[in-house]
Amino acid sequence: MTASVPDRRSLPLTFTGRVALVTGAASGIGRATAATLMAAGIRTICLDLREPESFPGIPADLQVRCAADVADVAALRAVITENTVPEGLSYLVNCAGVLDDTGFANVSRDSWLRCLEVNLIGAYNVIDAAGDLLRKSESGGVVNVTSIEGARVVALSNPDPTPQYAASKAGLAMLTQSAARAFAADGVRVNSVSPGFVATPMALAAAHEDTDALPPSLAPRVPLGRFARPEEIADAVVFLLSDQARFITGSDLRIDGGFTLT
Repeated sequence: MTASVPDRRSLPLTFTGRVALVTGAASGIGRATAATLMAAGIRTICLDLREPESFPGIPADLQVRCAADVADVAALRAVITENTVPEGLSYLVNCAGVLDDTGFANVSRDSWLRCLEVNLIGAYNVIDAAGDLLRKSESGGVVNVTSIEGARVVALSNPDPTPQYAASKAGLAMLTQSAARAFAADGVRVNSVSPGFVATPMALAAAHEDTDALPPSLAPRVPLGRFARPEEIADAVVFLLSDQARFITGSDLRIDGGFTLT
């Protein structure tokens, strides 16, 4: 007996650009986004604090794996310059991020600075370092990965919110809009996605024993009834970079399984 095959329609995304840079590419949403871009034939600079592992099944000439700290502007510029010649750079995804699940009280100055330096200032550093190349691209596009916590207090799995993380993501949302205005005259689009609860190593470390099922505190609040997969966030990011999104800039796409409806 032959297994049934889903009957699906398709409309492929197209990409004028040839090179992308993804930060936070060692795991989670960043790794899934890099893999999706490379599967589309886009040469991708996969950047993280430690060099990401090889991507199985991806041609070697499409994956450029680099180690650099987004807080180190000189290192960022060196990586970008070294790996974008002669094709230039068309796409940038800021996915590097940290989350110290501290709760609200007694957050140290070091915790505040670390979160802001990576999640917010780091994103600015990467955009600024790549800015000239993006402006020269025929189809420049930037996507920042923010969070639903940048727009509302989320204190369900842990009843005590983490202010430095939420503040950094709220700042990243405004940085997205500022950058969209700054780059618009050069035809570079800047957007963001705001994921909800995603099955990533960060989610495991922060609040959940596993991501196979929503914990009781979350289950009634996520209408679609499960964690998102990193690949689902990557699909949305890649759409915003595609030619099909060429008139979208300064926007945020919320990907939360309906959480904000409850």
